[in-house]
Amino acid sequence: MTDELGTKTDDGKTPKLISNPTAMLVFSNLARGGSYLLPVPLLYSISTSAAAFWLLATTLVSLQNLLFLGAPQILVRMLAVASSGIKRSDRDPSLADLAKLIRIVFTAASAVITLLMLMAGSAAIANLAGQTDQPLEAWLAWLILALGTPLRIMILSHLTFLNGIGEIARPRSADGIAWTASGILAIISLALTHSLLLMTLTTLLPIAVLTILLRRMACQSGWGEALLEPESLPLRKVAKQVWAPSWRAGLGALLSTGSRQGGGVALAQLASPAVAAGYLLAQNIISIIMMLSAAPLQSVLHDMANHFARKEATGHIALAASARSKSLWVTATLASLIALTLIPLQRLGWGSYVFEPVVWTILAIGLFAQRYGASYLQHYTITNHVIWHWLDGIGAILNITLCIALIPILGANGAALGYLISVFPIYVIVPPMLCKKVFGIDWPRNDLNSSLIAFSFLLVFLLMCLVFS
Repeated sequence: MTDELGTKTDDGKTPKLISNPTAMLVFSNLARGGSYLLPVPLLYSISTSAAAFWLLATTLVSLQNLLFLGAPQILVRMLAVASSGIKRSDRDPSLADLAKLIRIVFTAASAVITLLMLMAGSAAIANLAGQTDQPLEAWLAWLILALGTPLRIMILSHLTFLNGIGEIARPRSADGIAWTASGILAIISLALTHSLLLMTLTTLLPIAVLTILLRRMACQSGWGEALLEPESLPLRKVAKQVWAPSWRAGLGALLSTGSRQGGGVALAQLASPAVAAGYLLAQNIISIIMMLSAAPLQSVLHDMANHFARKEATGHIALAASARSKSLWVTATLASLIALTLIPLQRLGWGSYVFEPVVWTILAIGLFAQRYGASYLQHYTITNHVIWHWLDGIGAILNITLCIALIPILGANGAALGYLISVFPIYVIVPPMLCKKVFGIDWPRNDLNSSLIAFSFLLVFLLMCLVFS
């Protein structure tokens, strides 16, 4: 069943949790990020260099989606409008136009990104691969990860189509189950064989099954029919409509996330495997929290776009405010839990296997600032006026400059400081002011409950981590 805005809802037969879009987005994002982290403790038992290699390799894999330059998010919003039946102008593409464009773009991207992984990615992991006990096995594991790129991109293409037409819970639950299975198989394989190569091979099995399953779901939801329908607009014109906002949002995300992850890549070249592994682990946890905290916003993008198309300002403002509050509380709670976990680890002498409390404190504050600004930017972007590239571009230049200056002096603390300083002033002020100007939001008064309390909650636990570790 669907509600009046087109989002799939509970049909009375599916368990409520499984049919809840937000819950399944959280599950999917957690499984995706956690899948690569599950074998890390076992990898540490083999060697620190093996753990550092795996963390760097999977960090590079996680950057692949950034190369789409925001197109999936823009396509989801355009698919939401196309599937709603509301045609605002003759320039609006049909469902068939968008489906055909998705097939072309994602197919071409598979080839391009795979080549980038094989060339630029190989250069980035060369140092750590050479420091593992079995360099040849590490290189073969990397080759499998790189050649698995088309599978991951096919999954993204079908999720983009399904989420855009309002089908979120069912495909996201399947996605979460597959990535969970991938992580569990990695642990079992590594425990039995102690082989990076065999572990990497087993992780791809559930992903291959997921690719087939999502294609079937997409076909059941009109993917095949859409590809056979005639075009309402030339695809060249549709591509221009997608490209105009997506390159701005995507370039910003690429610069922002790329420069943040670049700190870890730089440390992998300059620092010891132990220091690099600790910081890369912290970055991977940050990425997981970012994905989980984005779920409340992702789950309402379809509805916000529909409200905006219908000029229902109250509707999209209320949805955005609720999603923002949930997003920031997820961020604060998860970052606080990690801070609490560091206390016993440090006291038990296991601190060398993780990261320093100071590093986590700096990264966590930067993360909260980024998620705060991103929640406003996601809301503002429903106007199709995209400024991500400006904000993230400025932040990336600051981050890269600061990392170059600080990493040789402060190591991991320098990389973390570079991230915090580059994010905080840009994200905390500009995005909410834009939403206030365009939507009439009562800022900063509206943030007292949703943001300030959550930030205070986080600071308390970060201070506890610094004091008691």
